[in-house]
Amino acid sequence: MLTLLLLSCADDTPAWAVQHASVVPTATGMNGTQTWEFFNAAWSPDGGDDGYLCMRAQTLEGTLTTQKSCPSCRAVWVLTVTELGSDCSDELIADEHFAGPDRYAIGDAHDEFAEDDPFPERSFGWAAGFGDDELTPMGWAWPEALELEGEASPGWALERPYTLWPAVAWQL
Repeated sequence: MLTLLLLSCADDTPAWAVQHASVVPTATGMNGTQTWEFFNAAWSPDGGDDGYLCMRAQTLEGTLTTQKSCPSCRAVWVLTVTELGSDCSDELIADEHFAGPDRYAIGDAHDEFAEDDPFPERSFGWAAGFGDDELTPMGWAWPEALELEGEASPGWALERPYTLWPAVAWQL
């Protein structure tokens, strides 16, 4: 089940945004891609892809850092986000709300999302920072091998691709 986060009151088309990513941590940073998917008002967080409108794809480059508010984080990165491509309207492509967060963090899975964890005991939590000192819990992170091969060596590892999957949808 997705938790709903209210972002702002706006035109009801699109009405929802979902953010997910694929990242590869390195000794000094991270690289990957992030996708924002947009849905119309008919979509519900439990309803699959019905109502899909468009997506915005972005590349991520992260520099390893620390965050005092996240002492248990395995990694925190300051992000540089670059637009990769989109099939959205020019207005939505230019919307700075979806230019990307300025930080990603990987740590323990957030208690609020534990019940819906797709890989209990094998996933981590991920959070995003949006310009202030707070990290917003976003969902789960797991080695991509869990999806592709059904298993992965336990723990956090460098140079291994991770899926960052949302537990939240943004109501626009």
